Amino acid sequence: MQEDSKSRSIAQALDGKVVDDSARVAVCIKGSLLGFPATMEAFRPHFPFGVNYYIETGTEYDRKKEGVIEPFQISFRPRIARGFIGAITRLFLFESRGEPVGNKQFENKYISTYNDAQLAERFIRYPGVVESIDNLNKITGFSELVVRAKYGVYLSQTDSFNKLDIDVAREAFKELANLGQVIFDAF
Repeated sequence: MQEDSKSRSIAQALDGKVVDDSARVAVCIKGSLLGFPATMEAFRPHFPFGVNYYIETGTEYDRKKEGVIEPFQISFRPRIARGFIGAITRLFLFESRGEPVGNKQFENKYISTYNDAQLAERFIRYPGVVESIDNLNKITGFSELVVRAKYGVYLSQTDSFNKLDIDVAREAFKELANLGQVIFDAF
């Protein structure tokens, strides 16, 4: 029953509701934040399954109307090893070097991949983006963050739904909505 209470609290924070999609996932919460549809899902509520967050910034109808074929996409994973150990880790192929984004401090913290180098650098330089990504990493310890123009923002967190703190979920959604607003307005 703790799961139900937690689900309702998160749904309330999103001005949404708990959705029964038990054929697909054990936990599904839908709502909206800053006018964007927001969803939280967990395949199973217990370890080893994590939680996924989604902020949608575009619809299939809009993408077809605009003729969007391959929108800008960038993804981030936190680096496991940094500094001297990071160089050794990359040397032994345990961790990817990632693609450059024009910000060495950021590149030392995250592994980035993207489909357009100029837009990736522009995205990272956009005011508040690096801070939002850093905040998301501090708040959730995410394993992957994907930002995709005309689609939205996706974050995967390794903590199970049962272990998830409601305030963490609330703050994570706020930061994701901020990134969603950037991708909606400028990309």
